[in-house]
Amino acid sequence: MTTTTQRWHPVSVVAAAFMAAVAGVLIYVVVPYNDAVEAPDAVIVLGGAGSERARLGIALAEEYDATLVLSSSAAHFGEQLGRRCAQSAICIMPEPENTAGEAVAVRQLMQERQWERVAVATSHFHTARARLLFRQCLGDRVAVVGAVRSEGQSVGTARWLKEVAGVPAAITFRRAC
Repeated sequence: MTTTTQRWHPVSVVAAAFMAAVAGVLIYVVVPYNDAVEAPDAVIVLGGAGSERARLGIALAEEYDATLVLSSSAAHFGEQLGRRCAQSAICIMPEPENTAGEAVAVRQLMQERQWERVAVATSHFHTARARLLFRQCLGDRVAVVGAVRSEGQSVGTARWLKEVAGVPAAITFRRAC
């Protein structure tokens, strides 16, 4: 009886691990989901994209009687929808002006105002990366909810690629906190 032992070549192991990681990231980004929102003290509307984020954030703030926080370009969309900085919303300009910067700015706001829990309104395609970055700073004190784009508006390939590449970057070298 002859027995043969088959050994895995190190390159095959690395290639298989890489492919599994890529598949995991794709599933994480391509199948976004909304967190359950539990009585937030504030609703944060992330900048970027279009007015759908502001509409969602305003609706959540009204539903939960929470403070509305508009980040960067979200202030413009909030104003179009009747929410003015320093009157009916807190407006912030994070540094840097990206999702990681927003997470850091919100952490500071939470400390200053003694908020326990926040909800983040973003675009549906952005929920995975936003959740990852905000949980790095806030742990489980954040719920992320995504707005679906208006009929006829599609998410471009460049945005999807940014999200796909952004997840491993946020896990490794581009962490928020």
